Amino acid sequence: MNKKFACMALAAAIALSTAAGCADSKDNGSGTAEPAGSPAATAAAKNETAEAIRNGTYKFDPPVTITTVKATDSTIKFKNGETMENNVHTKWAHDQLGIDIKHLWQVPGDQFNTKLRLMLTANESLPDVITTQDMTLLDELIQSGKYRDITADFEAYASPKVKEIYNSNPLNWSQVTYGNKKMALPNFANAGNDNSVLWIRQDWLDKLGMSAPKTFAELETLMQTILDKKPGGNDNVIPLGVSFGSGGSYPNPFTSWLGESSWVFGAFGTVPYQWIVQNDKLVHGSTVPQMKGGLTKLKEWYNKGFISKEAGLHDENKLAELIAQGRVGIVAAPYWMGTWPVPDLQKNVAGATMKPYPLPTQNGKVAARDTTYLRGGMLVKKDFKHADALFLYLNRIFEAVNAKEGSEFVNGWYNDYDYTLKADGTRSVEDKDIPGGKVGPAKYLLIEPKDPFVGLKTNARLSRGEAPVTPSEKRAATSNKDVIKASEIVDDGWKAGIFVPQAFTGANTPAMQAKGGILAKLEGDTFIGMIYGKKPIEEFDNFVKEWKSLGGDDITKEANEWYQKMKK
Repeated sequence: MNKKFACMALAAAIALSTAAGCADSKDNGSGTAEPAGSPAATAAAKNETAEAIRNGTYKFDPPVTITTVKATDSTIKFKNGETMENNVHTKWAHDQLGIDIKHLWQVPGDQFNTKLRLMLTANESLPDVITTQDMTLLDELIQSGKYRDITADFEAYASPKVKEIYNSNPLNWSQVTYGNKKMALPNFANAGNDNSVLWIRQDWLDKLGMSAPKTFAELETLMQTILDKKPGGNDNVIPLGVSFGSGGSYPNPFTSWLGESSWVFGAFGTVPYQWIVQNDKLVHGSTVPQMKGGLTKLKEWYNKGFISKEAGLHDENKLAELIAQGRVGIVAAPYWMGTWPVPDLQKNVAGATMKPYPLPTQNGKVAARDTTYLRGGMLVKKDFKHADALFLYLNRIFEAVNAKEGSEFVNGWYNDYDYTLKADGTRSVEDKDIPGGKVGPAKYLLIEPKDPFVGLKTNARLSRGEAPVTPSEKRAATSNKDVIKASEIVDDGWKAGIFVPQAFTGANTPAMQAKGGILAKLEGDTFIGMIYGKKPIEEFDNFVKEWKSLGGDDITKEANEWYQKMKK
């Protein structure tokens, strides 16, 4: 260790009341040197250490230990005899940062919550850091009083890049903020990952001499023309692909990740199966009067044959099969559909392809559900002494997000693990090129660093003609052009306020846990019955009464208590 960092480490130790000294002295700004160990020198050393942590250049000596626990699954794989306790990533943390990551235990994901709850009940010593996507568990851990408000730690030690990512959107902290306290570091999925655009058989449009529909009326004309003229030569054509059978035992017929139809309801003023804000209160989107407009429209389309008579049996994977077979003309689907299942369609049907377009309007209105990208968070134990070490670790791994040229993570996590550099210097992520096969080191991390908006927004900028700058942007520029265009459509939708976010982002309330399943089933059975004509849409008001009496009123009350608390 060089002299500068020796002093920094010793001064930091002094700040923690450890008997130590440093031979150098500090200048207090007045030309007078402060004696080593004086309050001013100690403060200066602490500031210098904090700056080095923010910059990611600090290394703890002796090493600091961070304890954690792990929920495992079949996607976590190792090579070279490594384990969760000793692998390429834990070695990197030790060698580069002076941080030892210790797993107290690891269990399959379905046992993780139970084991932690047993530890809580038995008042056992809990790990320094826990990352969970389960909001109920996260809430229980916070309510236990064992985990800390990280607001001050975040301000003191997070790097400018980490702060930029986490403070870029007001929603980012909403799931883990209690009052004004940041009780966990948010964990992210990709924002907009399942936000829909309209994918249409371009070869059919061209054959029919028609343009992509901009309104519901134009969409209906196109669907009828597809039925009448059968441009694919298939009597079993499905003008509009929907997946009413999604959700399995927890029905979710209108907001699936492929073939969703929330946009049909959005045009009438609501989004089903999520909480929306009306008059500064949370209401469940499936229970407002505007639902009747969407139900009436879907029933009309079903009766006209625009929607498959078996749509109630079609989940997302079945719908993908129908698309690949060439039977579906139009489907509301994510921006990434150009990578699957469109390539399967192109392989199976000569000359077939689908192109992305914006969602159509009804009386000038358009809206759809926004993908929830919040996935719980990382909790830090209240008596953990080294939040500075944790943030040093976070600052370094977040450099992998849209990594710049020269970054240690510019090509991926670790050479010969998730990528390899071939003899000609080119990068490959193909399993066959990586010695011993490909594994995903991101699974070894305490939390996977992610800017939820970077991928889709990068594509959108590229689609608008901006030149790629970073290596990841350059790689994105060579990807599927339809995916890049679809990303621009989603980004335009964000800017226009088309995509409506889930307004309730907290943990499941007691009533949600107790009654959520039966209410979701009631919704699914009622709505599909109305679309199929088995129940009159006029029965909607009776459905709302039943929904409320079966626990909906209790859920609404608890959701609004959370909403008001989060606003304070």
